[in-house]
Amino acid sequence: MNFSLSKAQFFLLLFIIQTGVVYIAFQTTLIIYSQHSAWYVFFLASIFHYGLLLFFERYYQFFFLNGFFRWVYLIYWLLITAVLIAYMGYVLASWVLPRTPEWIVVMMIVGLSLYANLVRPETIINIGVMLIPIIFLFVIFLMLAIPDLTWSNLFPVEWNNTRQIMAGMIHSMYAFLGIEMYLLYRPFLKQDLQVKGKPLLIYQLVIFFFYFISVVFTQMFFALEEIQLIPEPIMYILKSQEVNFVKRLDIFFIYIWLSWSIVTVMIYGLSFRVLYLSKKRKHPKRSIVFFHLLLAILPLFVMQFQRIEFIKNSIHYVLIVFTILLPMMIICWNKWRGKRVS
Repeated sequence: MNFSLSKAQFFLLLFIIQTGVVYIAFQTTLIIYSQHSAWYVFFLASIFHYGLLLFFERYYQFFFLNGFFRWVYLIYWLLITAVLIAYMGYVLASWVLPRTPEWIVVMMIVGLSLYANLVRPETIINIGVMLIPIIFLFVIFLMLAIPDLTWSNLFPVEWNNTRQIMAGMIHSMYAFLGIEMYLLYRPFLKQDLQVKGKPLLIYQLVIFFFYFISVVFTQMFFALEEIQLIPEPIMYILKSQEVNFVKRLDIFFIYIWLSWSIVTVMIYGLSFRVLYLSKKRKHPKRSIVFFHLLLAILPLFVMQFQRIEFIKNSIHYVLIVFTILLPMMIICWNKWRGKRVS
């Protein structure tokens, strides 16, 4: 595929991938396993996240995928996207559309992604620009909850509890979701542009503060006994706020989150296009349609409370493999062989 990215487009693409869908819910498991130390553990995880970005930036040329690993990642992205769609349908059924059949919600999400992925790649890349102001509305309206926060919930921090810190680090992997896309899209950055140094640091600071505020506010708003019963803490915080122009602030933000999440699904579809069509194919549009047909079917098998909860409590182990270990292994192997992305 032939397209190019500016620095702003590249980082916006990465930001949406990493925050879409999971932003309203990842805080729960992190706090359950880290207890009062959640904010500190996430700070450590963010340092690791930045180190991983620096590693990817230095060696992205060696992320060459042969036929086998190309299919490994295509299948992985298919399954991850199906899980994300299933979770989106589950949240919508819980909050705003309890009587709407699940398959209608799935078809709506998949249909929008299919339409976007049958046109030029720039359409999906640029559509994220419209999300910038509404995404940061989350942070602005979370500030309304400041009078209800209990600052003592942040303490005591167990600085020496290695087991708790490691458990929290592992469950913070939801904030790393899609970071391997850095390696996929980095070669499409315009040749005269550099992202190492200040641009990469700014991106890290933006995504850190965006996530960190959500973690700290969740930790201060709910007691440890309460958080275990709150699957989407950000929406519950917003639900408790009262404003004059919207009766249910949480419903307003559910639809913003839905738009944000649909664009994330579109980007995963674009990633399929980029990787699958890196080799010349006879019927590219047919392949895109088939990919989305699978996306319309697979989520229906997991869109149940028990299955969603099982996936939420176990998928971080899958993310460790495909976002950290496997990319590092591929990069080290190709560097040793001298194989680069063309």
